[in-house]
Amino acid sequence: MRTILKILPLYLCLMCMDGMGGFHGLAWAEPGGKGMVMFIAHADVPPYYIANSGGVNNGILMDVLRAVTGPLDRTVTSMRLPDKRGWYMLTHGGLDVYATAREWIENPDRFLWTDPFMANEDVLVYRVGSPQIYSGPESLLGRNVACIRGFIYPPLEASFKSGKITRLDAPSPEAMLELLLRGRADAVLVNRTEILWLLRTDKNLEPHRFRIDPQPVDRAFIRFLFPRDRGWEPMVDAFNRRLEAMRTDGSLKAILDRYQ
Repeated sequence: MRTILKILPLYLCLMCMDGMGGFHGLAWAEPGGKGMVMFIAHADVPPYYIANSGGVNNGILMDVLRAVTGPLDRTVTSMRLPDKRGWYMLTHGGLDVYATAREWIENPDRFLWTDPFMANEDVLVYRVGSPQIYSGPESLLGRNVACIRGFIYPPLEASFKSGKITRLDAPSPEAMLELLLRGRADAVLVNRTEILWLLRTDKNLEPHRFRIDPQPVDRAFIRFLFPRDRGWEPMVDAFNRRLEAMRTDGSLKAILDRYQ
């Protein structure tokens, strides 16, 4: 099947995948229609994206999107895809909306962007009792910091490359916390929302053994983006009005607080 999908044109690939259940719930949206398909990247992890066994996809991204689009008379579905395929479809058709930060995208003006709806922060986690406080890269000199393999952390990259801070790569936050507990790492660099969710939902992690630094190492702001040249400009304006209303009435904060 993988070989066939490499050879067939895109629209036939999608028909094959849909027949196999791989694109369950797909709605080919147009700006004037009722459906909207959210691109979920493989890097989107709980609580940003939570795939339930019943086929209903939840998490911060989907919950905020549904809350925004409900009064706009839009139905939303999601499609989880590898990055390359997802970005291709987002640009050329088949996907309509994605949530990310402008700072993370090359040539962000290729897309239409809404106002931000949440902060995304990378923070340091220490063993409880550690006196370490983050005040900039210099406060980590000589330390071993566990990071997610393949991720880039701009404020610390120069110090990693020079060896002033030792970077220890791990495949997951759980693996990084294990390095911390074993004394191999002095700190763990992780997404604040993700680590709060993990410490709340996975009691095997024993949250009382960790301390989260209140000072972020890096911060970006998550927005919704739409492809250009497909007529989505009015929808971006509508999203911004809805987001402002949700900030005013507290409903946006209520969604975000559910995942803290």
